[in-house]
Amino acid sequence: MPGFEIIGNEEKNAVIDVFEKSNGVLFAHGFDVRRNHIFRVRDFEKAFASELGNGFAAACTSGTSAQYITMKAMGIKPGDEVITQSFTFIATIEAIMACGAIPIVVDIDDTYNMDPIELKKAITPKTKLIVPVHMLGNPAEMDAINEIAKEHNIPVLEDACEALGAKYKGVNTGYLGNAGVFSLDFGKTITTGEGGMITSKNRELITDCLQFIDHGHENNPAFPRGRDTATNYGFNYRMSELQAAVGLEQLKKLEMIVFKNRENKSIIKSIISKATNIKFRRITDSNELADTIIFNLDSVELANKCVAELTKLGVGTKNVPDAMRWHFNKYFTQIWKNCDLYSNYDTAWAKSDDLLSRSVSLPVMVLWTEEECKTFGEKVLTVLNSL
Repeated sequence: MPGFEIIGNEEKNAVIDVFEKSNGVLFAHGFDVRRNHIFRVRDFEKAFASELGNGFAAACTSGTSAQYITMKAMGIKPGDEVITQSFTFIATIEAIMACGAIPIVVDIDDTYNMDPIELKKAITPKTKLIVPVHMLGNPAEMDAINEIAKEHNIPVLEDACEALGAKYKGVNTGYLGNAGVFSLDFGKTITTGEGGMITSKNRELITDCLQFIDHGHENNPAFPRGRDTATNYGFNYRMSELQAAVGLEQLKKLEMIVFKNRENKSIIKSIISKATNIKFRRITDSNELADTIIFNLDSVELANKCVAELTKLGVGTKNVPDAMRWHFNKYFTQIWKNCDLYSNYDTAWAKSDDLLSRSVSLPVMVLWTEEECKTFGEKVLTVLNSL
């Protein structure tokens, strides 16, 4: 599942190289001679964009800041409405609110992502952005979402923080909308410890993001950095050279990570599929990230019993239900308790709540052997058959 599984000597040596080849220059800009003209953050951006399909990328401090930066670059202002989904990490909502915008949260469907039908019903003249989230590696129904967005002339920002390496109809996540954002934290597909990446086919948008990340610096080649030009203001969301050094090595392992995800998930799912009392999440494309298996049962009671029995066997869950406090809007009480829009936050997303409360999510690990996958699957099947 995550890049932390495979951190090794490659990343360690890349960090050492920052000191040995670049004289310890940790800053992404300037000090050209001292750093021997090696710019790892810029190299990481180019490699990341190329890996996804020859667009453009901007590195930053986190997936959360990536969302905020991109929304600012897309012109989201106070009072604008931004539509996203009920099942998502809290950062999606935080970024919208940081812009002063109004989060309009719609239910999910059996993909566990944005329901296009609910999306269509939520659009108003104030809607300025749509943010589908590719939760747990499964791409959202982007054809339907993009069609609705195009009909209303609304841009789409993909929250692909949990879906690096997934494809939808031959296109990598991050290039399915007007822009995409990724998280590189320690639990993601590849990691830089903390970090984020913004991607787009639109060079101008990425340029705006790069400037906002760096206090508005245009990095005008006609001037030294101390006399650099600026058109717009920004903030400091810069990635360091140490993070980029790790990221470059992790990126080289992405193809292997995704391959192993899919291979291991196939082994585990083939065993669990023998159970007759579950329904799997609908997968939108066979080239999903495949780092997660989600299924649901007929009742909340059965789901709770399933998790309890899995725990006894040493089988942990992933996000559902163990981290629902941070991944389902119903539980974002710190946000909604003073918000008139969702004063009924405990019942606002009943459809999503019904599905999620009956669901169990399992991790798929990269380094598991075939035997470990089979053992894991058999444990889960034993529990399911006992319910």
